[in-house]
Amino acid sequence: MPFFSQSAATQPRLYLTVSPDGGVLFDPEKDRLLKMNATGVEIWQSLHAGRSESEVAEQLARKYGVEARLIIDDVRSLVATAAKLGLSPSDVLLIEEPSRDATAQTGPTYPWYGHRDTTARPAPKRSTILFAIMGLTFFDCILSALSLEFLCRSVKAWPLRPKERRDHSTLIGEICSAVEKACVWYPKKALCLQRSAVTTCILRSYGIPAHLVVGVRPMPFLAHAWVEADGSVVNDFPNVRKFYRMLTAY
Repeated sequence: MPFFSQSAATQPRLYLTVSPDGGVLFDPEKDRLLKMNATGVEIWQSLHAGRSESEVAEQLARKYGVEARLIIDDVRSLVATAAKLGLSPSDVLLIEEPSRDATAQTGPTYPWYGHRDTTARPAPKRSTILFAIMGLTFFDCILSALSLEFLCRSVKAWPLRPKERRDHSTLIGEICSAVEKACVWYPKKALCLQRSAVTTCILRSYGIPAHLVVGVRPMPFLAHAWVEADGSVVNDFPNVRKFYRMLTAY
């Protein structure tokens, strides 16, 4: 039975998040997400824990009431498929998502995607819009010439400047609005990853400790990126946390 389906086109830290529908491996160095079904996740986690292939087969045989010889081929198939992709269970960092209310917000959010009414948006400075356009160009070049892993490391290394003596709510709103306008004027379609990377870096430049969050949904297989600051989603709908499981944050 197939365990992996590859969604994108190096050894990394691998990140694994699981759900009742299966699991997803995030390999930022090779710019890819790899999906496993629920059985594959069980096998992978057991191998990650240090059990041998035969031990894993016996464990699953006892759990499901079948003969171990019927499972060993599936275990070996997963290991062989992973090896062809340059992966090993020992490389994986298992993600335990923080315990939190998926829709809890401790601060403001700016869910403007798909909304026609623009009157509530704070007016951004032209300089911030220009900064955002430059940021979109910068991260586009990184993805084209380098890798997703380099983009994520760049965001993680972006310095946090001294705090602005302004209300955070208004400032965050202006920055999110500036990035939205920059995405409209940018000559290429800006995906959630670039948009969120730029938002994170601009927020940090204004002294707001923001993080780029990468999340996935195993079924249907989807990936998304958004920004969190002060414990809240700031550039997407708050329930994005409920729809996607966090893989990692930068």
